[in-house]
Amino acid sequence: MGDSEIDEDEGGLAEGSPGGVGTSPIIKWLLYIAGAIFGIIIVAVISMLVAQRTATSVFKEQKNIALVKAPPPLDTFNIEEEFRINTADIGESHFVKMKLVFGIESGQPALSQELSSRRAQMQNLINLIISRKTKDELKTITQQLDLREEIKAHINHILTNGKIKEVYFTEFIIN
Repeated sequence: MGDSEIDEDEGGLAEGSPGGVGTSPIIKWLLYIAGAIFGIIIVAVISMLVAQRTATSVFKEQKNIALVKAPPPLDTFNIEEEFRINTADIGESHFVKMKLVFGIESGQPALSQELSSRRAQMQNLINLIISRKTKDELKTITQQLDLREEIKAHINHILTNGKIKEVYFTEFIIN
């Protein structure tokens, strides 16, 4: 017998015989399971690190936003009338119920006077703007912000003694 051979009478296998260390199906399955567990642990650690880094960067961005100083408050011009305007939806009937307040720079009595004298004209413009919209065009906050900007642009177009800075919806309901 050579050094590399094991006596078969002693229960061992000779070199080159079929089957060897690690060829048992149970050992293969245990190796696959250990590899899968190791892979899951690696993925979990990497995702935890990425999530932590992302959360830190989001916090830094929010922290920078909080440092911005708020602008001074604007004077307001209240449109006392409540708007109830049918939308442009075909088939189902929907309407928008809203109340508006305009934000203007303080110390502009001429602008306040002009807004008072043009109240009917502004109501007509707002009615026309809303009546062109469908319910689906007014659902999201982004669409409502766009509506505010559109109203502001149309109202500023007719004013001669100044401009409104903001349009505030004190009530906005879509039915």
